[in-house]
Amino acid sequence: MNASQTFKCLGAIALSAGLVALSGPLAAHGDEPAYSTRHACEIWLDGRPAQQVPPRCRELAGQLNQVRRATSAFFSFDVGIAAGWDTAISPCVESPMGGMGYHIANMEQLGNGSLSLLRPEVLLFAPTEDGSMEFLGVEYIVRAPDWPHAEPPQILGQSLHFNPAQNIWALHVWIGRDNPAGVFADWNPEVSCEFAP
Repeated sequence: MNASQTFKCLGAIALSAGLVALSGPLAAHGDEPAYSTRHACEIWLDGRPAQQVPPRCRELAGQLNQVRRATSAFFSFDVGIAAGWDTAISPCVESPMGGMGYHIANMEQLGNGSLSLLRPEVLLFAPTEDGSMEFLGVEYIVRAPDWPHAEPPQILGQSLHFNPAQNIWALHVWIGRDNPAGVFADWNPEVSCEFAP
């Protein structure tokens, strides 16, 4: 089944292109600098010997590798569909800041009101020129009615961003395709919807 056939079969819930609000600057921790578009740990993990990397950054790197391993089969779009990530909850999303691609949800996971590191609510895919789908990463989502706490939900040491337009808390994690804006950035400047059906 190709991407366009799949989307015709899915009961898509159309969300607007403003799926996730943009994040603000990150605060510095100790001797780690603050960056507005990249997570401080990413800077530390880029090419530094492990003994020079702060322990919390080593922990984050290990968690990201767990997510990569858990989702490695989803480089095949059809495997993701068969595994339960089978509902398109957005059209292909892009903006002048970059793209997010299609958001393909596991509705059972999306509806349970909790976050699981190895079972993200959404898989992100971009359409390619040959009609296939490229796996980009994942998105963790908690619907606002399912989160009755004052503080935002967290995963991977990150607070999810609140999106009032969709009434959700969300965090993108770019583990399939590198994002020059950062692994937790909302938009990937290298992703587009040029080949969307």
